[in-house]
Amino acid sequence: MGWLFLGAAVVAVAGAVTYVVVKLRGRGSEATTGRRRMVVASLTAVALGVGVGAVVVVVSVIDTFQRRGLPPPEYPSLIATPDESLQGTVAYLSEAKSPTAGRQACARVAAASGARAKDALCWPINEPAIATEVWQPDGRLLVTSFDAPVGKNTLIPKWAKLVDVASGATVDVPDSELGKNSRPSTGPSTNPQGQRLVKTGKDGNVNIALVGPSGSRTVFSVEDANPDWGIQTGPTWSPDFGWFLMWDGTRLLLTTVDDPTTTSVLASEASGGIYNYDVPTFSITERDYPRN
Repeated sequence: MGWLFLGAAVVAVAGAVTYVVVKLRGRGSEATTGRRRMVVASLTAVALGVGVGAVVVVVSVIDTFQRRGLPPPEYPSLIATPDESLQGTVAYLSEAKSPTAGRQACARVAAASGARAKDALCWPINEPAIATEVWQPDGRLLVTSFDAPVGKNTLIPKWAKLVDVASGATVDVPDSELGKNSRPSTGPSTNPQGQRLVKTGKDGNVNIALVGPSGSRTVFSVEDANPDWGIQTGPTWSPDFGWFLMWDGTRLLLTTVDDPTTTSVLASEASGGIYNYDVPTFSITERDYPRN
């Protein structure tokens, strides 16, 4: 279909040029031969420019249309292939429909080394959850649920609980403390070597480079993927700077930085965050919690 539009555009431009050329030739002494040649050359250049531009636009449109049918880039699962060298634990939000409990939201935790995620706290929902899960200095997980009043550009904390992930014990946060320490951390911007993670690209093309005083090195790259796919939040450093985490709209992707780098799926059912793209949808701690 795109080539039909391209052909029609070229034919239309060629027809217009031919018409003008014929008219100029018919004017006889009203235009000198030099003028006619100059005008014809100019119109020919315009026609070529329009034709080339049409080719570029049509090819781009066809390419984008074809790529929209592509699945997300595939990566191995850390659940299936654990990596014991990876330290730390990740907390994230997930929404699922339980056969017994109905629709619910859960704050889940997963070992970075690879293990099936554990539900730290679940609660029933009737609409998409607005919540955060943030590790606290004492090792507990703070889960905060928010209300989003209609017509107001603000979030109001509704309730919060501190969860001891190891034992499952929970403590209600007093109303006077609601909202405190509930914003996920973006982590440090640079590692001890002064290197930072720089993300570029869009429309199914993503590149993340490790940039430092001695130069840069690509640590994650995807080209010509589905244009609707991309890294929504992250990359965020792990506490030991050995890996970083990203969210692609559904999955948490963990990438190691040592050469050669590897990318794996830590969780495939992660939900979105409540802040902008600069704030992670997850929280990372250096602690290693017992697996299920």
